[in-house]
Amino acid sequence: MAASNLLIFSAHAADFCSRCGGVIALHTSAGAKAHVVDLTFGERGESEDYWSNSKAGSVEEAKCVRAEEAQRAAEVLGATIQFLDYDDYPLQMDAERIRTLARIMRERHPSLVLTHWKSDPYNIDHEVVFASVMRAATIGAVAGFDPLSPPIDYPQIFLFEPTVPRDDDTGFRPNYYVPIDSVFERKMDALRELRSQKRLIQFYTHCGESRGWQARQWSGQRIQFAEAFYRHNALVANELLP
Repeated sequence: MAASNLLIFSAHAADFCSRCGGVIALHTSAGAKAHVVDLTFGERGESEDYWSNSKAGSVEEAKCVRAEEAQRAAEVLGATIQFLDYDDYPLQMDAERIRTLARIMRERHPSLVLTHWKSDPYNIDHEVVFASVMRAATIGAVAGFDPLSPPIDYPQIFLFEPTVPRDDDTGFRPNYYVPIDSVFERKMDALRELRSQKRLIQFYTHCGESRGWQARQWSGQRIQFAEAFYRHNALVANELLP
């Protein structure tokens, strides 16, 4: 069953689409809501095709281009998106910025939160977002953070792929696989809107196939494409389930 309220924290304009676009599409197709919080546009470090094709490019223009691309990609997936414009490479978070994330959590009351894996030496911005989201989730659950709004329960958090294909260095060990065969082309359509990073299509086609093979081995189901996650929260059940 799809979560009623999905909240995604994305370090850069493309991360939400490349790493969990399939899951977003699955949930919105089932009538759920999905909202993306994009902390930066990836204007410096993740807009390689913009910079290579623009003879007189600027950071501000790159931001505008990336915002339009990410907006279109989110619409393809059926999600809403907001941009915080915190600047990338390096992304820096202070106390007020972390409080902003906590306020968003309180406003949205997410059933599930998706964000970055904790370790990514090839992109420290991803690590910064992970740490900030974890702190924000704790803050949002504290009554005294904002006495005028009720605290939220600590959300269920799932961590998506770090930089691929470098799991051997990032230590990413997924414990949750989601088949995305039915929405894979929709995810690719969304990635095609991110024209400043054309290589993502090839990267995440291969990644989807690899995760699909793993999911097929674990489940015995006929799965071609999947997305992989690490479930952060412990699972509580009355019995051990197969």
